[in-house]
Amino acid sequence: MSKLLQRFKPVEHNFELPLFVTIFTVAFLVAAPDARWSRYASIFLLATSILLSLHASEVVRARRHVAMVVIAIGVALAAYGNSVSGAHNIRGVGELIVVFPLILAATKVVMWIGRQRVITGQAVIGGLLVYLLIGLMFGQIYGGIIDLSDIQFFCQHATTRASDRVYFSFITITTTGYGDFTPCTRIGHSFAMAEAMFGQIYLVTIIALLIGNIGRERMPRDEIEAKAKAAATKSDSPS
Repeated sequence: MSKLLQRFKPVEHNFELPLFVTIFTVAFLVAAPDARWSRYASIFLLATSILLSLHASEVVRARRHVAMVVIAIGVALAAYGNSVSGAHNIRGVGELIVVFPLILAATKVVMWIGRQRVITGQAVIGGLLVYLLIGLMFGQIYGGIIDLSDIQFFCQHATTRASDRVYFSFITITTTGYGDFTPCTRIGHSFAMAEAMFGQIYLVTIIALLIGNIGRERMPRDEIEAKAKAAATKSDSPS
């Protein structure tokens, strides 16, 4: 039992716990009922997922504190919008604010992967974590657009829940497209198209490259540049 707890202890350069929490967050967001307690729990889980991802990717404490402040502002606005009738505009602003820490977390995980000399299982787990964080990010964007706009976003549904938005986001990023939720607006079309393109390209390039190169040592950039210069000098020299 102690070994299992140690395995899932929040530590730097270990993405197992952030991935587990993020998967649980996605599942909870989709399956939870549309109640006030579940909305608060969803906000807490999302914030936890972001902070764990930042910690695992070795982000310095000062930047993590800044991210915590931004998350707190977004969470406070979203919570206020959830608790006060007719305050959906404030909730929408809060949802969009949380987008920035999600982008930061995904970016920092990618940068951590790029610094690794050897592609390990943690790099693959980090790559999968980025995929889920981007899916959550688009879910927040859809929620912010819906709450800030009076125009119907989905053609089939006049009103939507948070679970519907996250469901639509992951159906889109996986390019499944069941058709039960279809955006009607141009901005909805744009974001859905961008998410679908990202999801398709990311899986067949980044994830495929990481899995295909597990255990291989990457050549540092300075060595690559030195070899390129040497090859260029050799080709330019007279025979």
